[in-house]
Amino acid sequence: MKPAKTAGLGVVLVAIGAAACQQSLPSGPSELATGIIVYEDANYLGRSAHITEDIRDLRDVRGPCEHYDSGGAGGGRFVYNWNDCISSVRVAPGWRATLYRDDGYRDDALEITSDTPNLQLITQHDCPKDGLNDCVTSIRVRRQ
Repeated sequence: MKPAKTAGLGVVLVAIGAAACQQSLPSGPSELATGIIVYEDANYLGRSAHITEDIRDLRDVRGPCEHYDSGGAGGGRFVYNWNDCISSVRVAPGWRATLYRDDGYRDDALEITSDTPNLQLITQHDCPKDGLNDCVTSIRVRRQ
């Protein structure tokens, strides 16, 4: 379980120590008309991001979850991204998303066409954190 966050539902995409090549995602809109909104916590809580196109690797997208990157010539550092950071998803009417456990749209996959308040309850996957909670690394987003 993640520690409680002090931020509201608005997104604060923090890039402390993140690579300069990382892109940012816009915050989730109040009226969802396109794509999906991903949330760092279950029940649509915590920081969020609006996604309207495929993302091959969430490690390349600045986000709220801290990861230690041991690579690089200068030694290790902490990076902040959306990899293994998604716990709930809202889906716009007429849209669908496929969540993948690995980058490049590989490994376990879950197609969703409606709001999913808790990825931990999706039990057909082998993520060590239950369901696909905090185990999503790539996403495909399409109109139905």
